[in-house]
Amino acid sequence: MTADSGAAAETQTAKVQPVASWASTQSAALKQFQPTHPVATGILIGFAGLLLTLLRRPTAVTTPGLYAEDGVVFLLQSLSSGAGAITDPYNGYIHLLPRLVAGLATLLPLGWTPVLFTLCSALVAVGSCSLLLSTRFAGLIPAYAQRVLLFGLLLLIPRLTEVHLALNSTLWWCGVALLLTSLAGDPTTRLGSSAELLAVPLLVLSGLAGLVLAPVMAFRVLRTRSVHSKILLGIWYGTALVQLCVYLTQDRKNGSVPIGTPLIRAGFEKVFGSLLLGAGSVDNRWSQGVPALILIIVVLSASAWAVIVFTGLRWEFSAAILYTAAASVAAGFLALGPSAAALPDRYTVLPIAAVLIGLVAARPKPKALSILRVALLILIVVMRCTDFVVPARPDTHWSRSAACLALPANTCVIPLNPQGWTLTLPAGMR
Repeated sequence: MTADSGAAAETQTAKVQPVASWASTQSAALKQFQPTHPVATGILIGFAGLLLTLLRRPTAVTTPGLYAEDGVVFLLQSLSSGAGAITDPYNGYIHLLPRLVAGLATLLPLGWTPVLFTLCSALVAVGSCSLLLSTRFAGLIPAYAQRVLLFGLLLLIPRLTEVHLALNSTLWWCGVALLLTSLAGDPTTRLGSSAELLAVPLLVLSGLAGLVLAPVMAFRVLRTRSVHSKILLGIWYGTALVQLCVYLTQDRKNGSVPIGTPLIRAGFEKVFGSLLLGAGSVDNRWSQGVPALILIIVVLSASAWAVIVFTGLRWEFSAAILYTAAASVAAGFLALGPSAAALPDRYTVLPIAAVLIGLVAARPKPKALSILRVALLILIVVMRCTDFVVPARPDTHWSRSAACLALPANTCVIPLNPQGWTLTLPAGMR
Protein backbone atom coordinates (compact mmCIF):
# COMPACT_ATOMS: atom_id res chain seq x y z
CA MET A 1 0.00 0.00 0.00
CA THR A 2 1.37 3.41 -0.92
CA ALA A 3 1.61 6.27 1.50
CA ASP A 4 -1.09 8.14 -0.42
CA SER A 5 -3.55 5.22 -0.30
CA GLY A 6 -2.86 4.69 3.40
CA ALA A 7 -3.53 8.34 4.12
CA ALA A 8 -6.75 8.19 2.11
CA ALA A 9 -7.93 5.16 4.07
CA GLU A 10 -7.20 6.90 7.36
CA THR A 11 -9.10 9.97 6.17
CA GLN A 12 -12.10 7.84 5.16
CA THR A 13 -12.04 6.04 8.52
CA ALA A 14 -11.92 9.37 10.31
CA LYS A 15 -15.04 10.46 8.41
CA VAL A 16 -16.95 7.25 9.08
CA GLN A 17 -16.22 7.01 12.81
CA PRO A 18 -18.17 10.15 13.82
CA VAL A 19 -21.17 8.97 11.79
CA ALA A 20 -21.06 5.52 13.39
CA SER A 21 -20.62 7.07 16.83
CA TRP A 22 -23.60 9.40 16.25
CA ALA A 23 -25.78 6.50 15.05
CA SER A 24 -24.82 4.42 18.08
CA THR A 25 -25.59 7.34 20.42
CA GLN A 26 -28.99 7.94 18.82
CA SER A 27 -29.84 4.25 18.96
CA ALA A 28 -28.96 4.10 22.66
CA ALA A 29 -30.99 7.25 23.34
CA LEU A 30 -33.99 5.80 21.52
CA LYS A 31 -33.81 2.60 23.56
CA GLN A 32 -33.61 4.57 26.81
CA PHE A 33 -36.34 7.08 25.93
CA GLN A 34 -39.32 7.21 28.27
CA PRO A 35 -42.01 9.88 27.81
CA THR A 36 -42.10 12.69 30.36
CA HIS A 37 -45.90 12.73 30.19
CA PRO A 38 -46.82 9.08 29.51
CA VAL A 39 -50.61 9.56 29.59
CA ALA A 40 -50.60 12.47 27.14
CA THR A 41 -48.08 10.68 24.93
CA GLY A 42 -50.17 7.51 24.97
CA ILE A 43 -53.31 9.43 24.02
CA LEU A 44 -51.48 11.12 21.14
CA ILE A 45 -50.09 7.82 19.85
CA GLY A 46 -53.49 6.17 20.28
CA PHE A 47 -55.13 8.94 18.25
CA ALA A 48 -52.52 8.44 15.52
CA GLY A 49 -53.31 4.71 15.56
CA LEU A 50 -57.04 5.45 15.27
CA LEU A 51 -56.44 7.73 12.30
CA LEU A 52 -54.19 5.12 10.69
CA THR A 53 -56.85 2.43 11.18
CA LEU A 54 -59.54 4.55 9.53
CA LEU A 55 -57.22 5.55 6.67
CA ARG A 56 -56.77 1.90 5.72
CA ARG A 57 -60.36 1.95 4.43
CA PRO A 58 -61.67 5.54 4.36
CA THR A 59 -64.92 4.47 2.70
CA ALA A 60 -65.95 2.99 6.06
CA VAL A 61 -66.61 6.62 7.05
CA THR A 62 -67.27 8.35 3.72
CA THR A 63 -69.70 5.73 2.35
CA PRO A 64 -70.68 3.76 5.47
CA GLY A 65 -72.80 0.65 5.56
CA LEU A 66 -73.58 -2.32 7.76
CA TYR A 67 -71.76 -5.64 7.48
CA ALA A 68 -73.52 -9.01 7.73
CA GLU A 69 -74.22 -9.96 11.36
CA ASP A 70 -73.76 -6.36 12.48
CA GLY A 71 -77.15 -5.67 10.94
CA VAL A 72 -79.13 -8.91 10.78
CA VAL A 73 -78.13 -10.09 14.26
CA PHE A 74 -76.90 -7.35 16.58
CA LEU A 75 -78.88 -4.33 15.40
CA LEU A 76 -82.06 -6.22 14.56
CA GLN A 77 -82.16 -8.14 17.84
CA SER A 78 -81.37 -5.02 19.87
CA LEU A 79 -84.31 -3.27 18.22
CA SER A 80 -86.66 -6.21 18.70
CA SER A 81 -85.60 -7.48 22.14
CA GLY A 82 -84.13 -4.39 23.79
CA ALA A 83 -81.80 -4.95 26.74
CA GLY A 84 -82.67 -8.66 26.74
CA ALA A 85 -80.58 -9.11 23.59
CA ILE A 86 -77.34 -8.23 25.39
CA THR A 87 -76.75 -11.74 26.72
CA ASP A 88 -78.40 -13.65 23.85
CA PRO A 89 -75.94 -16.22 22.43
CA TYR A 90 -75.11 -16.08 18.75
CA ASN A 91 -73.29 -18.86 16.92
CA GLY A 92 -73.10 -20.72 20.21
CA TYR A 93 -71.65 -18.13 22.58
CA ILE A 94 -72.11 -14.67 24.12
CA HIS A 95 -71.00 -11.57 22.17
CA LEU A 96 -71.20 -9.06 25.02
CA LEU A 97 -69.19 -6.16 23.57
CA PRO A 98 -70.87 -6.09 20.11
CA ARG A 99 -74.25 -6.41 21.81
CA LEU A 100 -73.53 -3.41 24.05
CA VAL A 101 -72.50 -1.29 21.06
CA ALA A 102 -75.63 -2.34 19.16
CA GLY A 103 -77.71 -1.45 22.21
CA LEU A 104 -76.12 2.00 22.24
CA ALA A 105 -77.00 2.41 18.55
CA THR A 106 -80.70 1.91 19.28
CA LEU A 107 -80.61 4.92 21.64
CA LEU A 108 -79.34 7.18 18.84
CA PRO A 109 -80.75 8.07 15.42
CA LEU A 110 -80.47 4.88 13.32
CA GLY A 111 -78.97 6.87 10.48
CA TRP A 112 -75.81 7.13 12.60
CA THR A 113 -75.49 3.37 13.10
CA PRO A 114 -72.85 2.44 10.45
CA VAL A 115 -70.50 5.27 11.47
CA LEU A 116 -71.03 4.43 15.15
CA PHE A 117 -70.20 0.76 14.50
CA THR A 118 -67.12 1.78 12.49
CA LEU A 119 -65.79 4.12 15.16
CA CYS A 120 -66.45 1.67 17.99
CA SER A 121 -64.75 -1.14 16.05
CA ALA A 122 -61.73 1.09 15.44
CA LEU A 123 -61.60 2.11 19.10
CA VAL A 124 -61.67 -1.53 20.22
CA ALA A 125 -58.77 -2.40 17.89
CA VAL A 126 -56.68 0.60 18.90
CA GLY A 127 -57.60 0.31 22.57
CA SER A 128 -56.56 -3.35 22.65
CA CYS A 129 -53.16 -2.62 21.11
CA SER A 130 -52.59 0.56 23.13
CA LEU A 131 -52.18 -1.54 26.27
CA LEU A 132 -48.58 -1.85 25.09
CA LEU A 133 -47.96 1.84 25.74
CA SER A 134 -48.29 1.28 29.49
CA THR A 135 -45.26 0.86 31.75
CA ARG A 136 -46.80 -2.48 32.73
CA PHE A 137 -45.08 -3.92 29.63
CA ALA A 138 -41.61 -2.74 30.62
CA GLY A 139 -40.90 -6.24 31.91
CA LEU A 140 -41.59 -7.71 28.47
CA ILE A 141 -40.29 -4.88 26.26
CA PRO A 142 -38.27 -2.31 28.26
CA ALA A 143 -37.77 0.19 25.41
CA TYR A 144 -40.77 2.49 24.93
CA ALA A 145 -39.92 3.02 21.26
CA GLN A 146 -40.11 -0.72 20.65
CA ARG A 147 -43.49 -0.89 22.35
CA VAL A 148 -44.70 1.88 20.04
CA LEU A 149 -43.31 -0.10 17.10
CA LEU A 150 -45.23 -3.20 18.19
CA PHE A 151 -48.39 -1.11 18.66
CA GLY A 152 -48.14 -0.06 15.01
CA LEU A 153 -47.31 -3.55 13.77
CA LEU A 154 -50.32 -5.09 15.53
CA LEU A 155 -52.62 -2.60 13.81
CA LEU A 156 -51.04 -2.94 10.36
CA ILE A 157 -49.70 -6.48 9.88
CA PRO A 158 -52.56 -8.93 10.65
CA ARG A 159 -54.75 -9.85 7.68
CA LEU A 160 -57.81 -7.62 8.03
CA THR A 161 -59.68 -7.78 4.71
CA GLU A 162 -62.60 -9.45 6.44
CA VAL A 163 -62.07 -8.17 9.97
CA HIS A 164 -61.41 -4.48 9.35
CA LEU A 165 -63.93 -2.19 11.08
CA ALA A 166 -66.66 -4.81 11.44
CA LEU A 167 -68.45 -4.90 14.77
CA ASN A 168 -68.72 -8.69 14.86
CA SER A 169 -64.97 -8.97 14.32
CA THR A 170 -64.11 -6.94 17.41
CA LEU A 171 -64.09 -10.37 19.07
CA TRP A 172 -60.66 -11.03 17.59
CA TRP A 173 -59.29 -7.78 18.99
CA CYS A 174 -60.72 -8.81 22.36
CA GLY A 175 -58.49 -11.87 22.04
CA VAL A 176 -55.45 -9.65 21.40
CA ALA A 177 -56.36 -7.59 24.48
CA LEU A 178 -56.60 -10.75 26.61
CA LEU A 179 -53.22 -11.97 25.35
CA LEU A 180 -51.62 -8.62 26.19
CA THR A 181 -53.29 -8.65 29.61
CA SER A 182 -51.69 -12.01 30.34
CA LEU A 183 -48.27 -10.62 29.35
CA ALA A 184 -48.55 -7.39 31.35
CA GLY A 185 -47.43 -6.63 34.85
CA ASP A 186 -49.87 -5.63 37.56
CA PRO A 187 -51.38 -2.12 37.46
CA THR A 188 -49.66 0.34 39.78
CA THR A 189 -52.78 2.36 40.66
CA ARG A 190 -56.12 1.50 42.23
CA LEU A 191 -57.91 2.90 39.18
CA GLY A 192 -55.86 0.70 36.87
CA SER A 193 -56.54 -2.38 38.98
CA SER A 194 -60.27 -1.69 39.03
CA ALA A 195 -60.34 -1.07 35.28
CA GLU A 196 -58.59 -4.37 34.59
CA LEU A 197 -60.92 -6.31 36.88
CA LEU A 198 -63.91 -4.85 35.01
CA ALA A 199 -62.46 -5.18 31.51
CA VAL A 200 -61.46 -8.85 31.66
CA PRO A 201 -64.99 -10.29 32.14
CA LEU A 202 -66.24 -8.05 29.32
CA LEU A 203 -63.49 -9.40 27.04
CA VAL A 204 -63.95 -13.04 28.08
CA LEU A 205 -67.70 -12.84 27.44
CA SER A 206 -67.09 -11.39 23.98
CA GLY A 207 -66.18 -14.47 21.96
CA LEU A 208 -64.30 -17.67 22.66
CA ALA A 209 -60.79 -16.22 23.02
CA GLY A 210 -61.18 -16.19 26.79
CA LEU A 211 -61.65 -19.97 26.73
CA VAL A 212 -58.82 -20.66 24.28
CA LEU A 213 -56.41 -18.36 26.12
CA ALA A 214 -57.37 -19.37 29.67
CA PRO A 215 -53.99 -21.09 30.33
CA VAL A 216 -51.98 -17.95 29.49
CA MET A 217 -53.39 -16.08 32.48
CA ALA A 218 -51.96 -18.80 34.70
CA PHE A 219 -48.49 -17.91 33.38
CA ARG A 220 -49.01 -14.32 34.58
CA VAL A 221 -49.90 -15.58 38.06
CA LEU A 222 -46.76 -17.72 38.10
CA ARG A 223 -44.72 -14.71 37.00
CA THR A 224 -46.13 -12.03 39.33
CA ARG A 225 -47.43 -14.18 42.22
CA SER A 226 -49.53 -11.17 43.25
CA VAL A 227 -52.93 -11.12 44.93
CA HIS A 228 -54.30 -8.94 42.13
CA SER A 229 -53.28 -11.44 39.44
CA LYS A 230 -54.82 -14.29 41.42
CA ILE A 231 -58.11 -12.38 41.75
CA LEU A 232 -57.99 -11.61 38.04
CA LEU A 233 -57.38 -15.29 37.30
CA GLY A 234 -60.48 -16.20 39.31
CA ILE A 235 -62.60 -13.64 37.45
CA TRP A 236 -61.24 -14.78 34.08
CA TYR A 237 -61.87 -18.45 34.80
CA GLY A 238 -65.28 -17.77 36.32
CA THR A 239 -66.55 -15.87 33.28
CA ALA A 240 -64.87 -18.38 30.95
CA LEU A 241 -66.84 -21.12 32.71
CA VAL A 242 -70.04 -19.17 32.03
CA GLN A 243 -69.10 -18.88 28.36
CA LEU A 244 -68.26 -22.59 28.22
CA CYS A 245 -71.60 -23.56 29.75
CA VAL A 246 -73.43 -21.41 27.20
CA TYR A 247 -71.37 -22.91 24.40
CA LEU A 248 -72.03 -26.50 25.46
CA THR A 249 -75.78 -25.95 25.73
CA GLN A 250 -76.20 -24.33 22.30
CA ASP A 251 -77.08 -26.10 19.07
CA ARG A 252 -73.82 -25.16 17.36
CA LYS A 253 -72.29 -27.79 15.12
CA ASN A 254 -68.55 -27.74 14.78
CA GLY A 255 -66.91 -29.31 11.80
CA SER A 256 -64.41 -32.13 11.95
CA VAL A 257 -60.97 -31.78 10.46
CA PRO A 258 -58.17 -34.35 10.45
CA ILE A 259 -55.75 -33.66 13.29
CA GLY A 260 -52.42 -34.15 11.64
CA THR A 261 -50.66 -33.16 8.43
CA PRO A 262 -53.56 -31.25 6.78
CA LEU A 263 -54.09 -29.05 9.82
CA ILE A 264 -50.39 -28.45 10.47
CA ARG A 265 -49.58 -27.67 6.84
CA ALA A 266 -52.49 -25.25 6.41
CA GLY A 267 -51.59 -23.57 9.70
CA PHE A 268 -48.06 -22.84 8.51
CA GLU A 269 -49.36 -21.62 5.15
CA LYS A 270 -52.08 -19.33 6.48
CA VAL A 271 -50.12 -17.75 9.33
CA PHE A 272 -46.40 -17.76 8.54
CA GLY A 273 -46.93 -18.13 4.79
CA SER A 274 -49.08 -15.02 4.62
CA LEU A 275 -46.45 -13.08 6.59
CA LEU A 276 -43.38 -14.17 4.65
CA LEU A 277 -44.89 -14.53 1.17
CA GLY A 278 -47.71 -12.00 1.28
CA ALA A 279 -51.37 -12.87 1.79
CA GLY A 280 -52.04 -12.64 -1.96
CA SER A 281 -49.62 -15.45 -2.72
CA VAL A 282 -51.23 -17.81 -0.23
CA ASP A 283 -54.85 -16.88 -0.93
CA ASN A 284 -54.63 -16.57 -4.71
CA ARG A 285 -51.49 -17.79 -6.45
CA TRP A 286 -51.08 -20.83 -4.19
CA SER A 287 -54.63 -21.20 -2.90
CA GLN A 288 -54.44 -24.97 -3.46
CA GLY A 289 -51.26 -25.29 -1.44
CA VAL A 290 -47.83 -23.68 -1.26
CA PRO A 291 -45.16 -25.55 -3.28
CA ALA A 292 -43.21 -28.02 -1.17
CA LEU A 293 -39.83 -26.24 -1.38
CA ILE A 294 -41.30 -22.89 -0.38
CA LEU A 295 -43.34 -24.56 2.35
CA ILE A 296 -40.13 -26.02 3.79
CA ILE A 297 -38.66 -22.50 3.98
CA VAL A 298 -41.82 -21.26 5.70
CA VAL A 299 -41.71 -24.13 8.21
CA LEU A 300 -38.02 -23.48 8.92
CA SER A 301 -38.78 -19.79 9.48
CA ALA A 302 -41.60 -20.69 11.86
CA SER A 303 -39.28 -23.07 13.71
CA ALA A 304 -36.64 -20.34 13.94
CA TRP A 305 -39.28 -17.98 15.36
CA ALA A 306 -40.15 -20.54 18.03
CA VAL A 307 -36.47 -20.92 18.97
CA ILE A 308 -36.04 -17.13 19.09
CA VAL A 309 -39.03 -16.75 21.41
CA PHE A 310 -38.07 -19.71 23.59
CA THR A 311 -34.46 -18.60 24.06
CA GLY A 312 -35.05 -14.85 24.13
CA LEU A 313 -37.72 -14.50 26.82
CA ARG A 314 -38.50 -15.62 30.35
CA TRP A 315 -40.24 -18.96 30.20
CA GLU A 316 -43.53 -17.52 31.48
CA PHE A 317 -43.59 -15.10 28.54
CA SER A 318 -42.40 -17.57 25.91
CA ALA A 319 -44.83 -20.27 27.06
CA ALA A 320 -47.78 -17.86 26.81
CA ILE A 321 -46.79 -16.64 23.33
CA LEU A 322 -46.01 -20.08 21.90
CA TYR A 323 -49.22 -21.54 23.34
CA THR A 324 -51.30 -18.69 21.87
CA ALA A 325 -49.87 -19.12 18.38
CA ALA A 326 -50.55 -22.86 18.36
CA ALA A 327 -53.85 -23.00 20.26
CA SER A 328 -55.57 -20.19 18.38
CA VAL A 329 -54.80 -21.80 15.01
CA ALA A 330 -55.94 -25.23 16.21
CA ALA A 331 -59.16 -23.74 17.62
CA GLY A 332 -59.93 -22.14 14.27
CA PHE A 333 -59.48 -25.40 12.42
CA LEU A 334 -61.60 -27.33 14.88
CA ALA A 335 -64.39 -24.76 14.61
CA LEU A 336 -64.39 -24.60 10.82
CA GLY A 337 -64.05 -28.27 10.02
CA PRO A 338 -63.58 -29.21 6.34
CA SER A 339 -63.62 -25.55 5.27
CA ALA A 340 -60.58 -24.84 7.46
CA ALA A 341 -58.19 -25.15 4.51
CA ALA A 342 -59.39 -21.67 3.52
CA LEU A 343 -58.79 -20.32 7.03
CA PRO A 344 -60.42 -16.85 6.95
CA ASP A 345 -58.65 -13.66 7.97
CA ARG A 346 -60.36 -13.51 11.33
CA TYR A 347 -58.79 -16.77 12.51
CA THR A 348 -55.27 -15.51 11.80
CA VAL A 349 -55.41 -12.24 13.77
CA LEU A 350 -54.52 -13.78 17.13
CA PRO A 351 -51.71 -16.13 15.99
CA ILE A 352 -50.16 -13.36 13.88
CA ALA A 353 -50.31 -11.04 16.89
CA ALA A 354 -48.47 -13.69 18.92
CA VAL A 355 -45.81 -13.99 16.20
CA LEU A 356 -45.25 -10.21 16.15
CA ILE A 357 -45.13 -9.90 19.94
CA GLY A 358 -42.58 -12.69 20.11
CA LEU A 359 -40.35 -11.17 17.43
CA VAL A 360 -40.31 -7.68 18.94
CA ALA A 361 -39.98 -8.79 22.57
CA ALA A 362 -37.42 -11.61 22.30
CA ARG A 363 -33.75 -10.93 22.99
CA PRO A 364 -31.88 -14.15 22.18
CA LYS A 365 -28.23 -14.17 23.24
CA PRO A 366 -26.75 -15.95 20.19
CA LYS A 367 -25.87 -13.27 17.65
CA ALA A 368 -27.10 -15.42 14.76
CA LEU A 369 -30.58 -15.59 16.28
CA SER A 370 -30.59 -11.84 16.91
CA ILE A 371 -29.74 -11.18 13.27
CA LEU A 372 -32.38 -13.67 12.14
CA ARG A 373 -34.96 -12.00 14.37
CA VAL A 374 -34.35 -8.60 12.77
CA ALA A 375 -34.32 -10.17 9.29
CA LEU A 376 -37.70 -11.83 9.88
CA LEU A 377 -39.20 -8.56 11.11
CA ILE A 378 -37.93 -6.68 8.06
CA LEU A 379 -39.16 -9.40 5.70
CA ILE A 380 -42.63 -9.39 7.28
CA VAL A 381 -42.93 -5.60 7.05
CA VAL A 382 -41.77 -5.57 3.42
CA MET A 383 -44.11 -8.39 2.36
CA ARG A 384 -47.14 -6.97 4.16
CA CYS A 385 -46.74 -3.24 3.43
CA THR A 386 -48.53 -3.64 0.09
CA ASP A 387 -51.68 -4.63 2.01
CA PHE A 388 -51.95 -1.36 3.94
CA VAL A 389 -55.00 -0.35 1.92
CA VAL A 390 -57.94 -2.60 2.81
CA PRO A 391 -60.19 -3.10 -0.24
CA ALA A 392 -63.32 -0.96 -0.17
CA ARG A 393 -66.60 -2.78 0.23
CA PRO A 394 -69.39 -2.21 -2.31
CA ASP A 395 -71.42 0.93 -1.64
CA THR A 396 -74.78 -0.05 -0.12
CA HIS A 397 -76.09 3.53 -0.50
CA TRP A 398 -76.72 3.99 3.19
CA SER A 399 -78.08 7.51 2.63
CA ARG A 400 -81.14 5.97 0.97
CA SER A 401 -81.59 3.59 3.88
CA ALA A 402 -81.23 6.47 6.35
CA ALA A 403 -83.93 8.42 4.49
CA CYS A 404 -86.25 5.43 4.79
CA LEU A 405 -85.45 4.95 8.47
CA ALA A 406 -86.27 8.60 9.16
CA LEU A 407 -89.95 7.83 8.49
CA PRO A 408 -91.29 5.48 11.19
CA ALA A 409 -94.21 4.36 9.02
CA ASN A 410 -91.90 2.83 6.41
CA THR A 411 -90.83 -0.79 6.19
CA CYS A 412 -87.17 -0.55 5.19
CA VAL A 413 -85.17 -3.20 3.34
CA ILE A 414 -81.53 -2.25 3.89
CA PRO A 415 -78.75 -3.67 1.67
CA LEU A 416 -75.73 -4.97 3.59
CA ASN A 417 -72.27 -6.26 2.84
CA PRO A 418 -71.35 -8.84 1.64
CA GLN A 419 -73.55 -8.41 -1.41
CA GLY A 420 -76.80 -10.34 -1.15
CA TRP A 421 -77.34 -9.69 2.56
CA THR A 422 -80.31 -7.50 3.54
CA LEU A 423 -81.87 -6.26 6.77
CA THR A 424 -85.64 -5.74 6.93
CA LEU A 425 -86.92 -3.35 9.60
CA PRO A 426 -90.73 -3.32 9.77
CA ALA A 427 -92.65 -0.15 10.57
CA GLY A 428 -92.94 0.43 14.29
CA MET A 429 -89.77 -1.48 15.24
CA ARG A 430 -87.64 1.66 15.46
